[in-house]
Amino acid sequence: MKKLTLIFLSSILISFVLNGCQQLASDEKPKEKQLNEKVKETQKALDVRETIWNQLSEEHKMHIQGTWEDASVIKRFLRESMGSNLDKTFIGKEVNIIDYPSNDNPTISGIVVYADIKSHQLIGYGHRD
Repeated sequence: MKKLTLIFLSSILISFVLNGCQQLASDEKPKEKQLNEKVKETQKALDVRETIWNQLSEEHKMHIQGTWEDASVIKRFLRESMGSNLDKTFIGKEVNIIDYPSNDNPTISGIVVYADIKSHQLIGYGHRD
């Protein structure tokens, strides 16, 4: 009888341990999914560099060092004081800021361009200091 009770209790313990491991594995999947979504979001953010590059004039491209792949992207809320030729409907909204490095005088910043997050349309240019 003791053996039977011991076997019964052991099997219950083993089932709890296995169930706990299974639960841990299923908890990890959402983290992997979140990581994959972040990677996709990063790739999508990087695509805006090329889209905007294709919208730039040849005159602007002449001042850029390298290609669209050398640009950096950040998201910020657009203020009117941030640039020129801005689409006023985006003031106060979050936009992509694409900074293309410049081959001009080192004291002048790169070519900064503002783009709509959703459509990747060019909405204005940043001031160059």
